[in-house]
Amino acid sequence: MARRSVLILMMLLTSVAVRTRTLFGQNTTNAFLEIGVGPRALGMGGAFCGVADDGTAFYWNPAGMSLVDRARLSAMYGPQFGTIANPLGDYHFLGLALPMKGDVRIAVNWIRLSVDDIPVYPGLEGESYLERLRDRSLQPDGRPDGFIQDTEDAFFFTFSKRNDNRLDLGWLYHRVRVDIPFGINIKWIRQSVGSYSATGLGVDIGTMMRFHLNDLFQSDKLGWFSIGLHLQDATRTTMRWNTRHQDETPRNWKLGMAYRCPLPIRSAAALLAYDHDSKWGGIDRFGLEFQGFSHVALRIGSDDGRLTAGAGLKIRFMEADYAFVSHSLNSLHRVGCSISF
Repeated sequence: MARRSVLILMMLLTSVAVRTRTLFGQNTTNAFLEIGVGPRALGMGGAFCGVADDGTAFYWNPAGMSLVDRARLSAMYGPQFGTIANPLGDYHFLGLALPMKGDVRIAVNWIRLSVDDIPVYPGLEGESYLERLRDRSLQPDGRPDGFIQDTEDAFFFTFSKRNDNRLDLGWLYHRVRVDIPFGINIKWIRQSVGSYSATGLGVDIGTMMRFHLNDLFQSDKLGWFSIGLHLQDATRTTMRWNTRHQDETPRNWKLGMAYRCPLPIRSAAALLAYDHDSKWGGIDRFGLEFQGFSHVALRIGSDDGRLTAGAGLKIRFMEADYAFVSHSLNSLHRVGCSISF
């Protein structure tokens, strides 16, 4: 029980910090939203702002949601520390993306992190540690008074519009296709720890430029290059607690670049990506994905120096993905799937 309590406390401080104003000089409000969504993106180290072309695009760059061609139902589960059979916390994601007329996409997504059976211990008796050491009747017996639960939910409502353009570079060049999607999230967040609860409303804004290099050089071997920009918590999302305390989430600028090129193997391609976050003094992420034979994918990445890896399998309209994420507390595992309609 003692080890479990310590691990839960460490997790709350580092991954699900609530009502904590600073940690190493940085605001940690809504830190559960920094864990990451989607085994594909996580397997690539979280370098996904310039890619963002699947059902998790709302999280990495809402503009990329417009690149999802079909209606898509996506889900993910990840045990948060502990073992898979007995995790200290549970991390869930479920989302639905729907195409509309005029290259418009709308999506609804839900993220939840929950930690059950957090022990609550009585206050220490006596005036000092020395007094408790001398008087055995003042020493705690190690039994909790009860247990509480931590639950954190975020609902994202996404609107994204795809803009296809033809860039005229002059008579020496052909007209180049440039996709410039735009997206916005409106997110509602609720947190509760025991009898304490808070709610907040926030906005994320994203855009992207994807250049089709095949048009520029009149070759079918060059693929595309993209640049993505994502402003998270544009309105400095404020969490208002039932104690009248307020926590403000700082803005985060996310810049991403990605290049995808076909390989001289049947239906194979390589995707190289890089992301930089302004938060936490600057975080760099790198990712590499190899797609082979149209249905198998292998991934590896670096999340601020932490190794990540993963794999994916696509069978007709279904996709299954797995990601391994190394962590200073314990390795994390993520499994997910998506269905296209």
